[in-house]
Formats: sequence, C-alpha cells, structure tokens
Amino acid sequence: MTPTKTNDFVEKLRTIFDNDCEKSKLNKLCIDIVNDIENGRIKLFQIIEQLGVFLTNADVNIRENGIKALSLILDNIDKNYLNEQEVELLSTFYCERLKDHHSIIPVVVQGILSIVQMKNLPKTCLPKIFHGLYNDLRCQSELQATRRNIFLILKIALSRDLEDLKKMGPDFIYGVISSMDGESDPRNLMILFDTLPTFLREFSLGHLTEEMFEVLACYFPVDFNSAGKDAQEITREDLAHGLENCLIQVPEFGEFVLPLILEKLDSNLKTARLDALNLLIRGSKIYKSKALTKHVDELWPLIRRDVLPGNDNELKLKNYDVITQITQVLSDDKINFEKFISRVIVDLKSSLGDVQLSLYWPSIKVLEIIAQAHVDAAIYVLKLIVPLCLGQYGTKTTINDKIHLIETMNIFLHTLDNLGMRISDIPELTWADIPGLYLNELITEEITLKSKLIDGLAMQKLSLSENQRHLIYKKISSEIDKNQSENLITSCYNIIKTLAKLYPNEILELVDNKLKVNDEESLEMRKNRLRALAEISTISNIGKTILPILVQIAVSIDNDMINMSLYCIHKILLMNNCEFDIHIFLYKHCDIVLQLLETKLNGYHDRKIISSILRLIVQKLSVEEQREVINKYFDRLSENIENNIERLEGILVPLMPCIINSNDNRFIDLMKSLIEVSTKNLDENIQLSCCKIVSTLVNKIDKEYCLEKLLNFIRELIVEILESDNYSLMTKKSAVVLNIWVTKALVTCGSKAAQDFIDYQLNILKNHSVGGYAANHFRILVDSSDDTLHVDNYCIIKLFYKQRIFQNVIQQNSLFDGESRQNYLIAFIFLLEEIPRDILLMHLSKVLPLLIESLSLDNKEVILFTLKILKDLLDTKNMAFIEQIQNFITTCLKLTTYPDINIKIAAHNCLHSYCNYSTIDIKPYREDVLEKLSETIDDNKRLVRQASVKARTRWFLVGSLGEPE
Repeated sequence: MTPTKTNDFVEKLRTIFDNDCEKSKLNKLCIDIVNDIENGRIKLFQIIEQLGVFLTNADVNIRENGIKALSLILDNIDKNYLNEQEVELLSTFYCERLKDHHSIIPVVVQGILSIVQMKNLPKTCLPKIFHGLYNDLRCQSELQATRRNIFLILKIALSRDLEDLKKMGPDFIYGVISSMDGESDPRNLMILFDTLPTFLREFSLGHLTEEMFEVLACYFPVDFNSAGKDAQEITREDLAHGLENCLIQVPEFGEFVLPLILEKLDSNLKTARLDALNLLIRGSKIYKSKALTKHVDELWPLIRRDVLPGNDNELKLKNYDVITQITQVLSDDKINFEKFISRVIVDLKSSLGDVQLSLYWPSIKVLEIIAQAHVDAAIYVLKLIVPLCLGQYGTKTTINDKIHLIETMNIFLHTLDNLGMRISDIPELTWADIPGLYLNELITEEITLKSKLIDGLAMQKLSLSENQRHLIYKKISSEIDKNQSENLITSCYNIIKTLAKLYPNEILELVDNKLKVNDEESLEMRKNRLRALAEISTISNIGKTILPILVQIAVSIDNDMINMSLYCIHKILLMNNCEFDIHIFLYKHCDIVLQLLETKLNGYHDRKIISSILRLIVQKLSVEEQREVINKYFDRLSENIENNIERLEGILVPLMPCIINSNDNRFIDLMKSLIEVSTKNLDENIQLSCCKIVSTLVNKIDKEYCLEKLLNFIRELIVEILESDNYSLMTKKSAVVLNIWVTKALVTCGSKAAQDFIDYQLNILKNHSVGGYAANHFRILVDSSDDTLHVDNYCIIKLFYKQRIFQNVIQQNSLFDGESRQNYLIAFIFLLEEIPRDILLMHLSKVLPLLIESLSLDNKEVILFTLKILKDLLDTKNMAFIEQIQNFITTCLKLTTYPDINIKIAAHNCLHSYCNYSTIDIKPYREDVLEKLSETIDDNKRLVRQASVKARTRWFLVGSLGEPE
C-alpha cells in the first residue's frame, strides 16, 4: 500500500468534509492512516499537527470534523501502540474539548472512550477525565449514543484503576449518580446495571447512600416491553436481574429497600410482587437481621396471602424461598428469630387442629419450609407438631386421618433426619416414643398407612434400638413374602437399604434367615425374596454376598427361578446408585460371563436378557479382558450361530474397535456367516440379531481393503436377492433389513461408502415387492432409542449423520412418482421423527409440500404423525405456511371428518393454530372453515366436539377488533 502523505491526508479530509463528511470514506481514510502510523511511515504527532487547521478553526462544524477524524484514528489504532506521554497529551487535549461547543461533545466523548482503553494510560488521566465529564457535561442532556459512551468509559475505568478513582472522594460518587439519574434507554441501563455492582461494592457511599438508592429505586420494579426494534434482544428479565444485582450490593440499602419491597408486595401486579420477592430472597442475606427485624411483622401478612392457600404456584414457590431466607437471616438474633416463628405459628395454629381443614396442608408446608431452614427452627416447629399430631392420632378413628397425620410426622422426621438429629435430642420431647408408636401401628392391615409407617421408621434410623430393628426385620420380611402392594414393597426395600448402611451384619443375618431363597418356600415367595435381594445388592457389603447367589440361581437347573434371577441381575446392572462397581465384581468374582456362555440354554431361558447382561458386562471390561473373552469363546460360539446368536450379540456388539481390527480375518469370516444366516433363517429375531452384530462390526472396521471387500460381498448378495425372482418374499425382506443396518453403520461412522448405500436404500423404495416394507422400516436409520449403534458400545457416531440422511431423502424427491411415491412419502415421514425441528425449519419450503401431500395417503399412522409434526411447525408462525395455506386448510378440513378420532382431533388442532397468523392472510378461508366445523361440532365423540368448539370459536374471532393484522 502506498503511504499517505500528511498533506494528501489534509486535502482528502477537506474533500470529505466539503461533501457532507461521508462516513464510509472518512472511516476508510482514517484506517489507512492508522496502518501508516503502525507501520512507521507516519508519526501520530505529524497527523495531529496537520489536523490543527481543523481542530483550532473558529467554525464549530470544522472543529467537529477535525475531532471526529482524530477520534476515529484513536478508535482504530492498536491500544498498545501509544506511550504514556502520548496518551497523557491526548487525554489533556480531549478534556479541554469537553468545554467546547455542545455539538462537538459526542465526538469528544468517543475519543475519550478510545483513550481509556489504551494500555499505557497514566494513572493521573482517569481522575482528570471524570472531572471533565462530570463537571463540564450534563450527561442526561446528551444523546443516547453519547450517554452510552460515557457509561462505557465508567465501566472500563472501574475495571482498571479503582484506587485513583477512590481518591476523588464524594465528587466521583456524586458524578456517577448525576450521570445516570433519569436514564431511560434500556441499552444504557444494561451497561449501568452491569457496571454499578463493582462501583457499589468498592466505593463507600457515605452521605450519598440514600441518593444513590433513590436513583436506582425509580426503576423498581422494571416496567419494560422488549417488543420494540431498538431493544436489541434486551428483556424485562435482564433489566430486572441487573437492577436487583445493584440493590443487593450495599448493606446500608436495607433500610430503604425493605419499605420498597413491602410496598410492591402489596401490589396487585404479579411482576412487581415477583421482583420484590426475588430482591428480598437475595438481599436479606446482605441487609442482615438488624434491617429485617424492623419489618418482619409487616412482611409475614403479605407472604401469608400467597401461601395460604396459595393459588398462584409461581408466587407461592417464591414466598417459600423468602420464608427460608428470613428464617436463616434471623437465626443470629434469637429473640427476633423466636418472635418470627411464634408469629407464624400463632397464625397457623387454627388451621392445624384438624387434617380435614382446607388450610391444613398449606400450613404444614410453611412449617416444613421453616424447619428445613435452620436446626433451631426445626426444634421450635417440632415442639409444636409432635404433641399436635400425637394428640390427634389418639382421637382419630378414620384411616385417612391417620394416614395424613403419619404423613405429617414423616415430613418433620425427614427434616430432622437430614439435620442428623433425633426426636429424643429435643429435651421437651423426650417423653414422646415415636418409634414405639410407629412399630405398634404396624399391625394395621391398611396398606397405605403401613407404607407410611415404614417410611417413617426409616427416617428414625438413629432412634431405633436393636430390639426395635429386629421387630422391623420380622415385619418387612413378612411383607416382602406377601408382596401386596408396589408402594409398600418399595418402602420395605428402602428401609432395608437405609439400615444396611448402619447395620450391615444385621441385614446379612436377615438375608440368611428371613430372605433365604430355598425350595421349601412357594415359587411366588421365592421370586419376591429374589427381588428384595436384588434391591439391596447395590450396597457394597451386602451386594458382595448376594450377587453370587443370584448368579448361581441364573445358571441353575431351577427353570422356575432362572429368568427371575436374570431379570434381577439385569435390573441391578442398569442401576446408577451402586456403592461399588457391580459390573466388574460380577465379571471377576462371580465369573458371570463364563457362567452365561457355558450354560446350556433351554426353552426356559430368556435369551434377550442374557444377551443384554453380557453386553452390559463386556462394555465395562478393559481391552485385555475383552480380548480374553473373545479368544476363549469366539470359535465355540461361531460354530452354531443360530443357537448362540443372542450370546454372540452380547459379547460382539460392545467390543472395542482395536480388538476387531486386530482380528479382522476372523471377524470378516464370521460376518459373512452372519449375513448368510440373516437372509436364510426364518426367525425374525435371529435375522435382526445378525444384522445388529454385522452393523456394529462394519461401523468399527478401519481397514479400508477389508471393509471394501466385505461391502462388495454384502451388496452383491442383497442385489441378487432383491432383483431375482428365485427368492421368497421373506428372504427379500431380510435383505432390506440387512441393507438398512449396514447403511446406518456406514453413515454413523462417516464412511466413504455410505453414499452408495443410502442411494441404494432409497432405490429399494421403487421395488414393487418390498418397497412398502422398506418404507415402514426406514426409521431404523435414525432411531435413537436403539442401543446397538451407540457410543456405549464403542461405535463411531458422527455428528449430524441424521441430517445427512435427511438431505439425501429431500434431494431425491423428484425421482419418485406413481406407486413408489407413496413409499417415498412414508419413508420421509418416519425419518422426520428423529430430525431436530431447527433443521426442518431451515428446509421448510421443501418439507411442507411433502408433509401436506402425505396427508392424502391411506395410512392412519402416517397421517396422524404428519399432523403432529405440522402442528408443532405451525406454532413457529413460519411464513412458509402462508404460501401453502389453501392446500393445507383444504386438506385439514377433509381430515376433520376422518374415521379415526385421533386424526380428527389433530386436524382441528392444526386449524386452531392457523389462527395465530395474520388476519389478512387467513380471513379469506374463514367462512369455509366455519361451515365445515359446524358439522364436526356435533360429532359423536366428546373429545372431537371439544376440539371442534375450540377451533371454531377461534376462527369466529378472525377479523375482529384486537386480532393481529
């Protein structure tokens, strides 16, 4: 680039200024100058000297243009380029310009914004700059952009030099307050709310505290509509949260904030109350108990209004958080702490006298919140609740009342248990034998009450004596044997697990005696005990004793118990709350893989469960351990594929790629055998297992020559089967499924061969004998629920593989007509089930016509699924629906009288959603829709009539006052 001479620069500036100072040309010229300065071709002082003719000109407009040019140069120059002396000179110059004509101020402030970003800004500059900004300007008299720059200068200054700003004392604080007083632009307020927390934390406001608060309080609660174009995505919530951050920074604000909160909590405006509650939740920790105690008596009635009974759930939950915070903050002031809780209890006591009262449970919830907040609060509440519940329990006769009272006790027992305390730790309650009451009541035959009692005993684990625990073991073992209710059994399992952590030897004794699985008991009782053992086997000391028993039964000759044991093992392997690595324990200490692979399977074994157990175990093995399993059992299992297919699936699917690629010849030969079995065996389960094994192995092979050879073999076999008349329809269907699984394997790993297989899979849709079958199975390609081609099995899963399939299907739309068109549409619809909505919206102009066309198919499943997709897309208010409005509404109206009830309802829902579009677009169809819906309003199905009324009422409003234009 040819360097710009300073004289040329001045002349060019004159030209630009003479032509109304065209912004783009001035920017380009200044950027060129900056490049010359940074490359050493021109000195900055030379440019400033030449700019002197503009900067000192008597004409205000010329001076403004000169400063504008200099400010643009400073804005574009590297912030590390200028030294301290140069930055100080510039700073002095710009501070002097703040006294210049008001029309020049915007470009002066712009220049100062660039200066405060300079790395070598001297410490003396910031006080000088703010002295000028706050003394020579009145910020709120400036335009929005200038005010924004002033606030940005403050933000940058606070981030780099607090100490020198603090030396300015109250003058700086007053300047900040004055500059923001009355600011109304949401963009500027967001900058201020982001900046002020630092300012408020670091600067002592002193006598200006109340003035600072008043400036902030005028915005509370935030009243802002973010629908305007200038809002730049700023929301009311952003502003409210930002203001809240400012108001909680200064403890001294407490005396002013709390009356403000009280005022807003008494408002009928929900947003005002929510903002006040949020501020109280966060601010109470800052303002401390001293400020809070002055207003607690006024706060509680306002809180009570929203929690008793509490019709608005959002307000109710916020008030619960407020109660928690108040309790915690007041806990350091014993007198006011007890005064607050006493006040609450006095108000609630009348509602606690009878469980049938409407305010009983809302009142209990408030006391629960208080009890959870602090240990002293829990003690205070329990001193009320325990006598109250025990007194009522002794007089109540109905089971429901007793259930409610035990449930109430359990709530507070749970709170106490979480605090690591017992009822007996409260001196005033040492007389109350709660564990004894619960144990005595276990004689009840009422299952729900019994379940609640057992739950309560688990919460009192620290209070139970040895004799009481043995009574519990006897009772729950009896309940496990009977297995009367799922909820009751769950309670029994939970208490065993709870006590097992404290008393493992006692639980082991229970397992040996009361829960022993032997032939002396009935089959149902043995199964019940086995389920119980499985539930508690996640606990380390217990599980290591139980798991070998489960494995022993799983490989025994007890045909009645084999599958139950297998189900239990499978369930354990899927649990996430185990105290030890059960997978490895089963492999190393129970030899479960060896046992399951060497066991002779018969008709009693659930082979799918065995396969899944093997997979879950092998997934967790190391490379060496997986290799050991393969070396030991590969040949034996490969000899009789049909009989061993499930076990083969269990150990082959989760193998790491390195094992497959290091034994490629063995696996290639096995895959060829599996492929032949998948196309010849008549058992669909065996076919599917073969396909799944082949697909995972194909996915993991990284040797191109091996893969290519295998894929050629697969393709030739599939083509021969599908294009020949010598094969049965069953064989052809098997070939379709095999091709789908291999295609999915190639697409997920990003193979180069994937495209050919995708194209061929689409081409199969044109096959007159299996095209429909292929369409109905197309969803396999994108099915996320299948756990075969999955990262847990060390498969290679590329991002966006579903989008690749989607793109291919869309691109081949024009290639299908006649009989194959229906197959294509069905395949397309099933594909959409797994495609993200954002992707559909990106291609909506292509997708929408296909969706509408699919509504004409003679396939109830496809039509219903299509309508659900359309309803979801309609709600986005995308304008593509306006382009298709006539076609869509006409088709939808026909479907409102379709024989299937679900389709009729879905069609009505789509018509209802169309009313969210502009009146001008949908009004021409109003009369047709209303006429058609006048028929469906008398449908013989209530749900259809309901949907029809909703849609018809909404269409009646189209074109009325207040509707979107």
